[in-house]
Amino acid sequence: MKDFRAPDEHGAEERTWDVVATAFAGRAPVHRRRRTPLRAALVLAVVGALTAIAFTPPGHAVLTSVRKAIGVEHAEPALYRLPTAGRILAGGWLVNADGSTRHLGDYEETSWSPFGRFIVGVKPNQLVALEPNGEVHWTLARPAARSPRWAGTHADTRIAYLSGNRLHVVAGDGTGDRAFGPAAAATVAPAWRAGTPLTLAYADAQGRVRALQPDSGRVLFATHGGVPPLHLVWSPDGTRLVVVRARSLDVYRADGRRVSHTGGHFVDAVFVGDRLAVLSTHGVALDGRTLFRTTGRLHQVVASPDGRWLVLTWPQADQWLFVPTRGRARFRAVANIVEQLGGAFRVDGWTS
Repeated sequence: MKDFRAPDEHGAEERTWDVVATAFAGRAPVHRRRRTPLRAALVLAVVGALTAIAFTPPGHAVLTSVRKAIGVEHAEPALYRLPTAGRILAGGWLVNADGSTRHLGDYEETSWSPFGRFIVGVKPNQLVALEPNGEVHWTLARPAARSPRWAGTHADTRIAYLSGNRLHVVAGDGTGDRAFGPAAAATVAPAWRAGTPLTLAYADAQGRVRALQPDSGRVLFATHGGVPPLHLVWSPDGTRLVVVRARSLDVYRADGRRVSHTGGHFVDAVFVGDRLAVLSTHGVALDGRTLFRTTGRLHQVVASPDGRWLVLTWPQADQWLFVPTRGRARFRAVANIVEQLGGAFRVDGWTS
């Protein structure tokens, strides 16, 4: 048995070392007096991963061993409740404040309507408007539909979404669908500016960010090109547009003038009232004050409706992290999200 080599065992060893090396390289700086425990934990992670290779089929328990070495150790095993009022969308799942869930359907992405009365979802080639109870109001067949965003007033709403490489806008009742923009769109969700007339920001394939008014077709401004953004975020009062790129964070006025440029390693951003929460690879800061930091790779930050909490998503650990923005509330971590939500994980919206 000592000479036995499982299929692709060498490849599994190489992949495991890549995973462990990446985790080691991405570790967060720590104070000198914590150096020994951190090194010990990393050594145990390597030993655990290699032990899994030695005693299990290649690629089976390796990810499990690495997964156990990351994430918050004492995370809750299930999402018993949200830390504050509201409802979360996660793909085709609705999560209520009391922890109860509803499966809305097999949607790849979802988004709330402006007042939380309706939901827009996308399937591979379809845009769907539905109620929170899952009842479908209308559907629209479109190739490669993705990244839907809903905005407007009680009497007049629009949905922006991407289809193929074009930006589209359709009325909230499913009528008047049109392609917009003078250039092919990048694969980043468009962002609506609060107020009237309705104004939409989107990025093109050359990395330029454009702001346009769909009703008139007027382009208000276009930035210089560059690396395509990861996220576009308007401030609640509509005076600032934040453009998040992997190595920069830029803030523009509503007329397109850039007023701030910051270099770094950025992942996501969200406004909490008039304050900006910025997610980097390993932590989140609110107006420059660090709220949470980890050696793991974070993916999203979404604010609660009352602004008291942020939810961070940590895919490698299969955890949602609830971080308070003020007061003495305790940080919460919830594990096993994928299992609870039938494969869904990313947070698509949190509304009242």
